[in-house]
Amino acid sequence: MTVKKDTSAFTEVINDPLPSSPKKSLILSRNIDQDDIATSNVSLNSMKLSTEDPKDWTNKKKFSVLFVSSFGIPIFPISISIYYPALIAIREYFNTTQFIVNISVGLFILFMGFIPLVVGSYANIYGRKKIYIFVMLIFTLSSMLSAIAKNIWILIVMRTLQAFGSSSVQFIGSGIVTDIYISKEREQANTKILLGFYFGELMGPIIGGILTEFLGWHSIFWFLSIYGSILLLLIIFFIPETLYNSSPEISIPIITGSITNTSNTKQFNLLSPFKLLYYPNIILTIIYNTTAWMLIYVLHIIIPFSFTNIYNLSSLYIGLVFLAPGVGCIIGSILGSHYSDYLINKYEEKNGKEESYPELRLKSIWIGVLLAIISFYIFGWILERRVDIIWPLIMMFIANSTIAYTTDSYPEEFSVSILAIGDAISALISTIVIILTVPIENKFGVGWILKYYDRYLKYTK
Repeated sequence: MTVKKDTSAFTEVINDPLPSSPKKSLILSRNIDQDDIATSNVSLNSMKLSTEDPKDWTNKKKFSVLFVSSFGIPIFPISISIYYPALIAIREYFNTTQFIVNISVGLFILFMGFIPLVVGSYANIYGRKKIYIFVMLIFTLSSMLSAIAKNIWILIVMRTLQAFGSSSVQFIGSGIVTDIYISKEREQANTKILLGFYFGELMGPIIGGILTEFLGWHSIFWFLSIYGSILLLLIIFFIPETLYNSSPEISIPIITGSITNTSNTKQFNLLSPFKLLYYPNIILTIIYNTTAWMLIYVLHIIIPFSFTNIYNLSSLYIGLVFLAPGVGCIIGSILGSHYSDYLINKYEEKNGKEESYPELRLKSIWIGVLLAIISFYIFGWILERRVDIIWPLIMMFIANSTIAYTTDSYPEEFSVSILAIGDAISALISTIVIILTVPIENKFGVGWILKYYDRYLKYTK
């Protein structure tokens, strides 16, 4: 499972590159150069962007665009989680090892974290539709080739291309919502996007388990191929360009790099956002988020192999096991968001809104971190001792419901850049840990894996 991340600010900063931020923000307590979120005047005369402001479209047209975008959002979490129940079947089919199969998971996550660094910039310049069509074409073709892969290495390569397509969808979808709705309408639209994401979270492992159990692992990729083909046609015929070109020269902040426009040459600097790592609160929060994601991904690759070996579960039931962390993740996201808002509102009532600052939200994670440490620790050892299956399910539910994602603890104008940086770092660390999990488990057992990862979470807390 993955946790829904707030990408609603994807394009909100287009016409406001450096708005004022709460005065107490730790980020803004130092001097920030505008290169941290680079902006540049880019000529868009040659680009076929929308000449009519999408915010002025009729409600019917907006709804049709939102419907297609919402239909596409689940493809991101489904493409990740549908794969987990099939891991053992894939290992047996290709007569390979768990270590090699985990590489296919790790590289998918690696590309999932780094690709949006590039795609996000291009979608902000060349328009949503072109990029949307391109990434979905890549996704659909790679899904087809995955279904007919003749060896594990071809499958691994195709899975990385799948990550290229699917990981871009949530950023583009959130950008489209920002393009077509004014601020006061956006919350309801984002709720629909969020429901699509949560639907994919829950249904991905179940679909993967059912298809693998009755039709074989190849069928999960044919399912994704059909899904991608339908979405591709809907994008082509029902989603117009939503990136509005209000004038020949517009200032575009590149949240994932910088652009220079010299003689129609556009040059990206993907290292520009990493300047924000100069600020300690950003580094520490990214470390915490990285640790949380690392634990979740390790948990997801432990489930298929450990639950099959210990409880002799089939692919179908492995898919159902993922309901425990999935439901926990959704409930935790909802409760954590409300609790965080409660703390902010309480502070503002006492001290005034002008005294509020984004890092206040960090205070909401303490209870969750403590429960997560206890839950992961207990989960590892009860699984090691092969206790009744209900207990590891309960521990997974609690652990996933208590890990908070803290994107909103940053000033809004920097949140998307930091989100992109955090995703990239989390993906890199998680990939390394996923690949190393098998040797560690073989040497020490699953209990020791989660003990040491759990201790690392404690230190980051």
